[in-house]
Amino acid sequence: MMYENKFACLLVTVCLVGSISAQVVSKGPCPEVTVQENFNVASYLGVWYEAARFYAEFQKESRCVVANYTLKDNGHVNVLNSGYFPGEGYQSAVGDAKPDPNNPAKLGVKFSRLQPRGKYWVLDTDYDTYTLVHSCTAILDENIQFNWVLVRDSSLSTGDASKIQPQLTKFKEQGIDVSKFQFYGHVNCPPKDTAV
Repeated sequence: MMYENKFACLLVTVCLVGSISAQVVSKGPCPEVTVQENFNVASYLGVWYEAARFYAEFQKESRCVVANYTLKDNGHVNVLNSGYFPGEGYQSAVGDAKPDPNNPAKLGVKFSRLQPRGKYWVLDTDYDTYTLVHSCTAILDENIQFNWVLVRDSSLSTGDASKIQPQLTKFKEQGIDVSKFQFYGHVNCPPKDTAV
């Protein structure tokens, strides 16, 4: 199932971003971002709700998006993403995130053993309220980016940008064009057992 739905394409698309046109493409190299210092993987685990994202074809029109991270015995992070797609119902995908041993805020994620790992960089987090996630690939004189604001409290994920303005400001300070963010939120989410 996880390879037959849109959500399973999440980091496959990040890895194969050079062949994708329906994403956020900007002129120039990737922004020179800094990631979270002294990143603590254990504190990062648990449930996160998507509050904002850059457009990505694999997430088109999805809402009520949730990421759940749990620790594996090998030190990797199990990734369980789920979201509601109108007309299709809830879909989910399971992936594996591997922290860089020299900089654990730079994780490599994949949803298939056959694919290379895509970037999942934690730019900033307080672990209890929000996290800012960034991925960028430079291709010639352009770059393709994916950015997300995730929050612990689903009430901050309403589609109202003002609720996460401080986080958007942090992205802007890193040279990321915050006008590209979309806000779907967790408002009127159908029950998980809703028939399509």
